Order: sequence, then structure tokens, then C-alpha cells
Amino acid sequence: DDLAALPTESFVYEHPILIDIDANVPNYEISVEDLKKAGDELYECDAIFFNTGYWKHRSVDFMKYATGFAAVGPDAAKFIRLELPKVKAVAIDTLSIENTGKDYGVARDFIVHKTFLNPELAENTVRIYEDINPEPIIGKKMTMAFCSPCRIRGDATICNIICQIEE
Repeated sequence: DDLAALPTESFVYEHPILIDIDANVPNYEISVEDLKKAGDELYECDAIFFNTGYWKHRSVDFMKYATGFAAVGPDAAKFIRLELPKVKAVAIDTLSIENTGKDYGVARDFIVHKTFLNPELAENTVRIYEDINPEPIIGKKMTMAFCSPCRIRGDATICNIICQIEE
């Protein structure tokens, strides 16, 4: 996708959810079972934010943050695209939505990225937000979120995600 050509409404999320993931082993892959722990809310959401806890390492041990991090597994990506048609975006607190280790991203031809971004797989592609800090929303109910990307030509950019929290 060309970011400059995307409609503004594709960056507005009226039913975002935060899913806490117990990513206690290196290279943990978020599974369909992990997703389903969100319950019925999963089927109504339009954006999924993942809290794996890796955001805590970013400022204190960047090498730990940048290697062996948790990521979305191929089956979970496919489930999101095919079984959760309302989802317009996924966001994760790691360096990438897909593990980049030699046995993962490259070896699998970046299947997770391609699953989210393939325009032929489902009605719309799924926006990917990486390297987020979910700390301000942990334990809170998001009522809305939106992204403010730089409107540039290309397929990636730095952006801000703003979340409205229920008081």
C-alpha cells in the first residue's frame, strides 16, 4: 500500500483491545489460543494491541529487546485475517510483528507480514504497528484509538498512536 493513498478512516479504531501475552520464552510465537483468551471481545474488535512485556527491555537492554522477541505466529496471523474480518490493525511492543531470527522471518519468506498485507487474502489489508509502548494502556479499557502517520509515498513510516481510555 502507498500510505499517502490510504483513506483516513483506515487509521481510526473504534473497538481496540489489548491482549496480554505471557511471552516467557525466547522467540515466543503468539498463537490462536493466545488470541482466543480475549473472549468474545476479540470478534468485535477492529484493532489488536499486544503486550508481550518486551517493551520493558527497550531502554535498558536493547540487544535483548532486538533479539529473541515474541511475535505473531503464522497461524495467528491467518486467523486474524480470515476469522476476524473487523480487524484493521495489529500493534505489538516488539521490534517486529514477525520474529526475524534465522528460523523465522527469512526462512518462512516473511509469511506473517505477507498474511497481514496481502490484499487478495481478505477484503482489506491489516495495518501493522511495531515497536509500541503499551505501558499507558495496560490494565485500562480503550474506547478508541487512532494513528497519525506521516502521509508519505511508501509502505512504512513513523507514526503516533493515540488511545482514548475509559475513566
